[in-house]
Amino acid sequence: MPLFIKIPQITREQKMMDETFNNEIAKQFTSAILDKYLSPVISATTDKLKTLYNEAKIDLEIPFQAYLTKSYEKYSKTKTIIYGIEPKKLYNFFEVPFLEKGSDIIKPTTTRVLTDISKFLIIEGSGGIGKSTLMKHLFLSELELKDYIPIFIELKDFNEEDHLDLEQLLLKKLNQFHNKFQEDYLDYALQSGCFLFLLDGYDELYSENQKEFFKKLNDFCDKYPENHYILSSRPYSESEFIEFQRFTVLKAVPFTKEQAISLITKIEYPDEELKNKFIRDLESGLYDRHESFASNPLLLNIMLSTYNDYAEIPQKLHLFYYQAFDTMLSKHDATKSYRRKLLSDLSSDTFKECFAIFCFLTYQKAKTEFTFPEIEDIFKKFPSRIKNVLNIGNFIHDLENCLCVLYKEGNRYKFSHRSFQEYFVSYFLNIQTDSKMQDYSLRLIESEKFRTSADSVFFMLEDMSTQRFNNNILIPLLNEFEEAKPRDEDLLEYYILNLPVAIEVNTKSRSTRDFEVRLYIPTGGSHSFIYNFFEKTINFDIYKSLEPSNNQIVSFCKANNLVFTKIGPRELIKNKNLFKLFKNSWIGQHILSLTHYKQKLIDSLKEDEIVLED
Repeated sequence: MPLFIKIPQITREQKMMDETFNNEIAKQFTSAILDKYLSPVISATTDKLKTLYNEAKIDLEIPFQAYLTKSYEKYSKTKTIIYGIEPKKLYNFFEVPFLEKGSDIIKPTTTRVLTDISKFLIIEGSGGIGKSTLMKHLFLSELELKDYIPIFIELKDFNEEDHLDLEQLLLKKLNQFHNKFQEDYLDYALQSGCFLFLLDGYDELYSENQKEFFKKLNDFCDKYPENHYILSSRPYSESEFIEFQRFTVLKAVPFTKEQAISLITKIEYPDEELKNKFIRDLESGLYDRHESFASNPLLLNIMLSTYNDYAEIPQKLHLFYYQAFDTMLSKHDATKSYRRKLLSDLSSDTFKECFAIFCFLTYQKAKTEFTFPEIEDIFKKFPSRIKNVLNIGNFIHDLENCLCVLYKEGNRYKFSHRSFQEYFVSYFLNIQTDSKMQDYSLRLIESEKFRTSADSVFFMLEDMSTQRFNNNILIPLLNEFEEAKPRDEDLLEYYILNLPVAIEVNTKSRSTRDFEVRLYIPTGGSHSFIYNFFEKTINFDIYKSLEPSNNQIVSFCKANNLVFTKIGPRELIKNKNLFKLFKNSWIGQHILSLTHYKQKLIDSLKEDEIVLED
């Protein structure tokens, strides 16, 4: 049973903070924190303490006061699928998610709950689980606690930067408010440890940028180790997060039934009677039947918005999104007496196709936000038959004001949530011919801007049309992969070398000498793509009888002084005794079955063929 750490509930003062936080409070806030942290650092570096401290404090107060006030205005309110037209105060509908640390369950009602755990944290959670909302809550919580100066950074911004340097990005933000800002003073502040960096959306960095960002972040943490760092991301495999050795990973836990009901209770919904019926149904079995959807805040909101239109919730994710969008579209159809008429005046099928093309073109650029001129450039790539009937302004108006899948912040349009973009990329690929499905999909995969494990595009596409997906995407990738094999190389060894597979015998706790085997799988590109889809098919029960072989591997490594050493694929193959043990282990058999995976897919396609009469 998990151990629950009891934490006080969000205070009334915290909820009311958005009515009182202003420039004067921001000034007092910044001044108090700088007094606490900055003076000791400056006194340790110079004899001219008083003069330099006063100069630095004044120079730092001006931009940070402005930054905190502007950021508070930005993060204290938000738009959602339900509240699409106008932003609502975050604490009017926020439900604190639980986080899992080993066997402990943590409720981060305040930032201090997390900063007491470690200076370096990763919050990991699936799409729609509420990571970004939680990060906004942590920003607001810190303004209430006054422990540190919170700095909120959306990591997707680095995709537009020429460099991936946190210090330069921070300077750029502060120079917007004080163009005479001195870099030396910021260095003093960073050394003092007065900051809490909230780094939101590691998974939204381009794949090719993630390694560089990690290196820059690692260097930054080495240079300024006294600050606190909280990074959020969609899940990656353990081997992908292994580089973040100083970071403790906390996993966002799906909502319990009580949390789901609490969230729905807080939502201001136009049909109060329907909302109450939805809550009663959640209590009486709806949550239990559809826990995978009802335990996810985003999908729970969508369930409420579609509840009146469908008697049952579908089991598959792509059907869930199909119904959700269909409901939102029908509520604004000119033939229905609902809220607003769609200005674009397109048929339902054409509207969905237009949005699907828009999602695909933005997704392949890995963009989730754009200015109107950028949108106009995107629409130039639309087929002529659609451009002739489409008014761009009206179409974007409908997406923003009627369906609420886009919202505007300043001069930029953003997706209310990435999940809708991902669903419509799948939808777009599925309505293409076989050759185009293959071409577009392989281009996306080869671009390496995405990690298959971090979004749902291809998983939903496979669910929509399994045989076409296998025939057009997975089998061609496997063909390409295997055709590169040298003639004299064993196929199993080729897979081990090129996925690649490595082995490491490590300890969970050096004091107890409790050994475990760690295995590393590919982290990007088509190789990772192949493995992710193969892994879905594995029934691990068939490997249970092979688990004792892990102990043999551990014993061999201990006897040969290979503990705490990562054994790469070539070293593994060369060590004949270890390789023999590896092949008989469950992971060895797992990789062996992957060498037969392509033939299984081909056989499956043949089994589905219908024999016609002559």
